[in-house]
Amino acid sequence: DEIVPVKAYRLPRIHYFVLTNDKGRKVYGICLTILEEYEPHEKDQTERTAVLDDSTCSHEIEVSVSKEGTTYFLPKVLVLLSTWPYLTAFREYLAQLYRLATATNVMTAPIERFIVNLCSEIPAPPPGAYEVQVSILDSTIRFWAPPAKLPIAYVALPYRILFECLDVEHILDLFAALITEQKIVLVSS
Repeated sequence: DEIVPVKAYRLPRIHYFVLTNDKGRKVYGICLTILEEYEPHEKDQTERTAVLDDSTCSHEIEVSVSKEGTTYFLPKVLVLLSTWPYLTAFREYLAQLYRLATATNVMTAPIERFIVNLCSEIPAPPPGAYEVQVSILDSTIRFWAPPAKLPIAYVALPYRILFECLDVEHILDLFAALITEQKIVLVSS
């Protein structure tokens, strides 16, 4: 595998995806892509290729570099996979976790420990009026499930972004399609 580093820093980005298995079950994915500073070692600069030394990586990744003395930024992705569609809550959790790891000296455990806590130790909320609250830094993240008799398939999708990208005419067309139960395909570039 090869990673092509970038020379300019970019702010962290979030993106979502949904995987469907052969039985129709969905797994929701939330990715926080960050850039970490990387400065090639002297011997790496002459070879034009450096092997990224990462203790969390089980295989070697080549990093292509071209100029001496240049600082590069390499992408790193934090991913949460869940069978629950709590995309907004997971987004907030990943953002706060990244903030905790980079902007404070409060982090007392590895970042993976926080992910294990969220995925394995915090219970999913039962259907109905109950919610589970998780606090991280100054943020309280709420997870809730709709009542069993009134399931809402996507309880926490960030629809605001979709409506910010559409004009009023297209929003009305989309709404008409939704209330008449037509199929809708969204394509993004």
